[in-house]
Amino acid sequence: MNNASLKFQRIIFENRGKLKPLIEIVSEEVHVWGFLLDVDVTELTHAAHYLSKDEQERANRLVSERHRQQFMAARAVLREVLSRYCAQRPQELAIQTTSDGKPFLTDSAAVRFNLTHSHGRTLIAIAKDREVGIDLEKLRPEVDVVGLAKRFLSRQDQAFIEAGDPERRHERFLRVWVAREAVFKAEGKGITFPLHHDHLALSRDEREGRLIRSEGESKGTNVPVRFLPLEPGWVGAVAAEGTNWAVIYLNGKRERG
Repeated sequence: MNNASLKFQRIIFENRGKLKPLIEIVSEEVHVWGFLLDVDVTELTHAAHYLSKDEQERANRLVSERHRQQFMAARAVLREVLSRYCAQRPQELAIQTTSDGKPFLTDSAAVRFNLTHSHGRTLIAIAKDREVGIDLEKLRPEVDVVGLAKRFLSRQDQAFIEAGDPERRHERFLRVWVAREAVFKAEGKGITFPLHHDHLALSRDEREGRLIRSEGESKGTNVPVRFLPLEPGWVGAVAAEGTNWAVIYLNGKRERG
């Protein structure tokens, strides 16, 4: 794994919905952005102006104030990031979802994207002319990952999780989990059970992998997954169609597959 890590940046809505310089992306790139979702009241006020009516209604239905604020921040920063690829103001973007819940832009079909958030952090993946999925999880040592693996995952995944240093079992479990989430989201659906028919096959350096389905049968799209070099305590992965793409991080680091 590259020693450089993708930093979660503080959100600042400094232009208040004005257009920022356009970011060019080619089909051989997947851009990944990371943000902290805890924002102050001023920033949250700006964020509210970016959201669609539906997004505002969804936020208002959340009982937890912290969850409501983080939902608003995540949706607003997603709109701000997308606006830099579409040459539209954040509040003008038309975002819809498929019947399976995958979001897409109605007016900029070439720009594909996916969002994930966990415990006050969010990752955004942007691609051009290829479907993309991303997932993020926080390490939680109190969780019985061996028990969860035996209950839900394949024998191959169980063996991977229990192998090697016991202190890294939680990380290995989350690698298996975020890889599945990223692949399924790239394919346009959420994670589906049962999971024990599939298993994660890793490259020798463990920087990328592939979901092997039904004892080698390929029932899904051609979606490799690549793990992200995040801050300690976090595990993330991005998946996209094809193999000829590089991951470009917000802090400028590049990783080629």
